[in-house]
Amino acid sequence: MKPPRALSILSLALLAAAARGEIIERVIVKVNGDVVTQSEFEARQIAAVQQARISPAQVEKYLRDNNARILQEAIDDLLLVQRAVDLGIKLRPEYIKEVIDGIKKENNIASDDDLQQQLKREGMTLDELKRNIERNILKRQVLQRELENKVTVTEADARADYEAHKEDYSKPATVHLQEIVIRSEGKDPAPARDLVVRARGGEDFAELARTHSVAANRTSGGELGVLRKGDLAPEVEKVAFALAPGQVSDPLPTAEGFRILKVVEKTDPSVVPYEDARTEIMRRLNQARSNVEVEHYLEGLRHGAIVEYRVREVGLQLNQPVPSGGSLLQTPAEPAAAAPPPAAVPANPDAEITTTPQARPERVAPTAPSPAPTPTPTPHPPR
Repeated sequence: MKPPRALSILSLALLAAAARGEIIERVIVKVNGDVVTQSEFEARQIAAVQQARISPAQVEKYLRDNNARILQEAIDDLLLVQRAVDLGIKLRPEYIKEVIDGIKKENNIASDDDLQQQLKREGMTLDELKRNIERNILKRQVLQRELENKVTVTEADARADYEAHKEDYSKPATVHLQEIVIRSEGKDPAPARDLVVRARGGEDFAELARTHSVAANRTSGGELGVLRKGDLAPEVEKVAFALAPGQVSDPLPTAEGFRILKVVEKTDPSVVPYEDARTEIMRRLNQARSNVEVEHYLEGLRHGAIVEYRVREVGLQLNQPVPSGGSLLQTPAEPAAAAPPPAAVPANPDAEITTTPQARPERVAPTAPSPAPTPTPTPHPPR
């Protein structure tokens, strides 16, 4: 089985920071006995802010609008990892090694020592990277196993969508234009007519524009670019679309003189054939239906879970800076399933626990934040 692209080392590092050593942690929420700690939740906040590229001035508003979603994602991650245990889904160590090797290859990391140095710079150990990769793969494998047979897009479905949205596959007529704009005292058309004669006689239109045009685009040879119907004033559009490629218009009056147009290229209106659009339609319909099934599945896990909220509110300020720069590694973006805000009232806002990652590494901290995965038909990993 081909390993999926690895998760961002930086994102995984942010979430692993809460799982080292024996520390006193305030619990944000308990899910079937497993916990999301405050530092873990703060790491998710930081990762979300970084991914959304939120400026420091907008962090408070962003967290106010998104804390409920971030918390729900943490809960859902725990539920999926717990479900993997119930289903007996496990990954062999050599499979994780293949993923690590993929990380090194994609990021031009030559050796294990270089990888560990990079992880150290991002506040993470190799064991934590392996553990978090395993959890993310387990979540995806759960959704694959449980949902892949429930998402089907038929040829008839795709064809019906194409017909229903055919206007989206229509391409309007276009024209690629160049222009020369000249000023003329007393609206004397003679200078403009002379330029038309020279252009029609074979002189380079772009050079004539550079020499004689007063428009700002004269330095580019009078380039107007590719324009669609509706982009031009009606009287100019009528002339432009009536010309054949290579033809030059008669002088067109303007407020201060005249404009001369040349058609470089034209395209007729067209419709993308179904056969050319089919792959994208199938992908889009599959994605939409997968999102619905994922959300429905998560709702079932939530309904059967014992979820205890242990704080009344979470912070709107970050206690550490957001790392600058992009992540080393990115997974393909996947749409997040809609997450309703937590409804339960916390029972004990001052609850604290001692977390010992070495004792229960699978359950102390969920994996790095990611949008709800979409099931994709790939073979199950070796057990």
